[in-house]
Amino acid sequence: MSQPAPSPHPRRHDLDALRASAMLLGIVLHAGLSFTPFPWPVQDTQQSGLHGLLFAAIHGFRMPVFFLLSGFFTAMLWRRRGLRSLLSHRLRRVFLPFALGLITIVPAVNWISGWAMASAFETGTAAAEKDNLWTAAREGDPAAVERHLADGADIEGKDPAFGVTPLGWAALAGRVEVAERLLRNGADVHGRGKDGGTPLHAAAFLGRAEVAGLLLRHGADPAAENHRGETPRDALQVDGELTRYLAGLLQVEFDEERVKEGRRHMARLFERSGAADGREETARPEEESRGAGYVKAIGEPIFAAPLFGHLWFLWFLCWFVLLFALIAGLGCWLRCPRLPKWLVVSPVRLLWLIPLTMVPQSFMGLLIPGFGADTSLGLLPMPHVFLYYLLFFAFGVLYYDCDDGEGRVGKWWWLGLPAGLLVLFPLGLGFSTGAFGLGPESIDPATARAAAVVLQAVYPWMMAFGFMGVFRKVCARESRTIRYLSDSSYWLYLAHVPLIIGAQLMVRDWPLPSAVKFGLVLVAVTGFLLVVYELLVRYTWLGTLLNGQRVRPLR
Repeated sequence: MSQPAPSPHPRRHDLDALRASAMLLGIVLHAGLSFTPFPWPVQDTQQSGLHGLLFAAIHGFRMPVFFLLSGFFTAMLWRRRGLRSLLSHRLRRVFLPFALGLITIVPAVNWISGWAMASAFETGTAAAEKDNLWTAAREGDPAAVERHLADGADIEGKDPAFGVTPLGWAALAGRVEVAERLLRNGADVHGRGKDGGTPLHAAAFLGRAEVAGLLLRHGADPAAENHRGETPRDALQVDGELTRYLAGLLQVEFDEERVKEGRRHMARLFERSGAADGREETARPEEESRGAGYVKAIGEPIFAAPLFGHLWFLWFLCWFVLLFALIAGLGCWLRCPRLPKWLVVSPVRLLWLIPLTMVPQSFMGLLIPGFGADTSLGLLPMPHVFLYYLLFFAFGVLYYDCDDGEGRVGKWWWLGLPAGLLVLFPLGLGFSTGAFGLGPESIDPATARAAAVVLQAVYPWMMAFGFMGVFRKVCARESRTIRYLSDSSYWLYLAHVPLIIGAQLMVRDWPLPSAVKFGLVLVAVTGFLLVVYELLVRYTWLGTLLNGQRVRPLR
């Protein structure tokens, strides 16, 4: 990188608007989570798979677009004002709001989430369809279990929300009698959930010692490993706060002292059964062992404990800006030349962007299978997630220096967006989750995994470049309305989650179609936050902190 100099580039109003839209799409994404089977504090009584498709489609490109634009505007600020001004600006606009959010918004999210989950557990409306084998197993209703089995329910079926088998639910909830009935009816004691865990993993996680003893007597393997390479013995070591949080999402009863006592009892059971701390590394290829070790490492609380909630992106931005400052300073000192413009703005860019993106993408979905990037909420960013978003941030930096006045990057938006949404997205979702009849159940797992990695690496770039082209076409000139929405989007995104959860909880049991309730939640929360922004944020110290000083217009 060369020495920064005053930039002649005009302000990109289109990219300002696109960045704001990426923020606002986060509200759309979260507003729909209660209406689809997903680990979310509120599970609405009216659900639809369409909301799940909407979530996956948005999640697959939204944050890549945001980080790409963050890199662009970081480079713009550096070129125009210098490195010291950049660091000062990001300290005020990124780190300070992040720190303030940690002591206000995150506790509010945790409180309302706990209230919502407790309400769901008490009223029994946590699932959209309550009368099923999984619910009967979780609630300890042996008669209902027998009835569902007699009606042909799949004893090894995984529930759509969490991917847990009926025996796994009985183990999580500590339902010994239900577990006995399921085993007598042929339930597989080694049956795997979506995360690769067995019922013994589930019992160990919440210290259900009595169920664990039953499973061990039926031949459960204490050395079985889930997709993260963890055995049931490892599940005994999960820290209390993470256990409480996950138990709340699963909506099962949690008593910390009983869990601790149960885990101590289970540790003795494992000792008597001969369960070892080590792994049978020699029984598997060396590559697979190393992969399992990485997956287990990123499952540790320092990476996986949900400390930052939806503010995690600000924590990532802090890391990226510091790394950018280091590289920019070093580049100026070494007088490094800029990359040729054609490598960034011509279609050749895909030849290096896609292979690079495939590297971190190949590690996505190992903890929790899904479409798009993993979410890293812990104190340390998960390395593969960090690298994934760093690629988009870095491209944004490079793109700024190219002065793409002709709009070459988004030139083929009319082709890229339909191809992304109608071809790449459904195929990628199918190969990564098994939707649409694709995935490991219907084709070779290795082939499905390879196809999923490639498609998920292409999708965010196609969508990012496509939206850059669209916004260049419709938002190239400054608009007071778009400028206002761009300014307010930061506040709206920071503050929306506790209100979204509260609104979802309010409408949870209403006998209305999910689309209607989704619209009500979205409009009510967004409208309320816009009013708050105008009256209490925009022209106050908080507005100055988020967007710089604004002067209230004279009436």
